[in-house]
Amino acid sequence: MCGSTFRAPKRIGQALLFLAVGLTALIPLQVARAQNSNPCADNNLPSPVIDLIKTKFGGWRPKQTEDLDPGNRQLWLKPHSNDCPGIAVGHFESLERLTYAILLVPQSNPSGGYKLLVFNKMPSGDVYVWKLLGHSDAGIYSGTVIETAPPGHYENYEDARISVTTKLEGFYMEWIEKGAILYYWSAGRYKTVTVSG
Repeated sequence: MCGSTFRAPKRIGQALLFLAVGLTALIPLQVARAQNSNPCADNNLPSPVIDLIKTKFGGWRPKQTEDLDPGNRQLWLKPHSNDCPGIAVGHFESLERLTYAILLVPQSNPSGGYKLLVFNKMPSGDVYVWKLLGHSDAGIYSGTVIETAPPGHYENYEDARISVTTKLEGFYMEWIEKGAILYYWSAGRYKTVTVSG
């Protein structure tokens, strides 16, 4: 068979091509999964924010997925597998800059209290200012989480006459399956409306 070359049957060639394409497609997926394996890792926050937490709130850290009891963890992970229950990021105060809302819990006892803070970058430099929006030393429900809320119209769940329409993002402080409060920026400060209970 001089001068001839071996050719795989057409079906085998197609199968090898699909296998090669499939394996190539899986590589970015594995890299993305590795990068999102811990959405509560420090590297998801700007270093000045990390430094402020360590300096001003030693012994506290953002709430982690592992801090949720098994039932609440399952309810959180279903829609939020790549989100940290203790960190919400959005344009809460300005369209030009991101703001970081952080639900801190004690490192030694994650159910022993909380501090709800926001960190906002100043217009110039790499300086952040923080505000304490709420705190408790008496304990915290396992299913307490925070998450970013889109701009929109929100009504008080008990009285629809109390409502707000936001142009910026806000964030929820939620007690899974119990209720939620929307924090939003208005007239130079954070205000709230209870959106579920």
